[in-house]
Amino acid sequence: MRSGASWSRGQRLKNDALHALIRGALATVARLPRGAVALLCHALAALAWLVLPRERALCRARLEAGLGHPVPARRVRAAFRGAGAVLADTLALLDPAEPAGRTLALAPAGRDAFREALAEGRGVVFVSAHLGPWERLAAVLAAEGFPVATVARESYDPRLTGLYDRLRAPRGVRSIYRGRPGAATTIARELRAGRAVGFLIDLPSRVPSHPCRLFGADADLPVGAARIALARGAAVLVGTTAPDRTIHICRVDPGAPSGATRADGERILMERLARELDARIAAGPDAWLGLFAPAQARRESPDGRVSLRSVGNSR
Repeated sequence: MRSGASWSRGQRLKNDALHALIRGALATVARLPRGAVALLCHALAALAWLVLPRERALCRARLEAGLGHPVPARRVRAAFRGAGAVLADTLALLDPAEPAGRTLALAPAGRDAFREALAEGRGVVFVSAHLGPWERLAAVLAAEGFPVATVARESYDPRLTGLYDRLRAPRGVRSIYRGRPGAATTIARELRAGRAVGFLIDLPSRVPSHPCRLFGADADLPVGAARIALARGAAVLVGTTAPDRTIHICRVDPGAPSGATRADGERILMERLARELDARIAAGPDAWLGLFAPAQARRESPDGRVSLRSVGNSR
């Protein structure tokens, strides 16, 4: 659908059923007390841990690669619980009465760094990761008065893309869908107006990428944020949630040595961004969604087993 194709009859029936299930689940969640939603998400995470052996294997291998030592089963279960907690936190944002800062706060130093970067007038490329409640991070920044737009990928089902808008738009977070015509022009316009554009770059994607080292494994990270920042002369910030439930933001120098080529500049900036994100993930890896996605493309043998050689250092 994203590339202009159409679903087969079987795909449409399956996706219609999924869409109806999702709408029904959200309608039910909207009527439940906050504590009950948290318990349901906790139960869903426990169920996922029980019935998804490949994801358990990926999570364990990714933790062991990043931490450099074997991890017990309880550490893997904790990561699944963390994903359930993020889901509950995200669902809470669908409630218009939910304060953005109820469970997450912006550190004062980060607030100052953001203001200083915006004051330069060349726009801000804000780089983040799927670490902790990243949707709430954007909502908190918007609630603080920072002009924020996020680059996102449309859902496989256009009806579900509307759910993203329902989550973000009422809180002042604008979505720029990269597959839609004019996305690049919209990003350039946001930066030219001195606003911030957010990019999540910690997971592999079908876009131009650069090989980096991230949490103990080789990973192909999208290069678009670095390329745009260098082309526009925008300030570059890295911001993620921390285990203490605060948003930490720091500035990253995009400059390259004199005489460096454009490709060298992109490589240097990508490596700086990867190092910064690596440190953030290492401080709280159980809250990172990347534990459930291989650093590189998923490899499967003919019998359907997942190969983890792309995840570990020597596996």
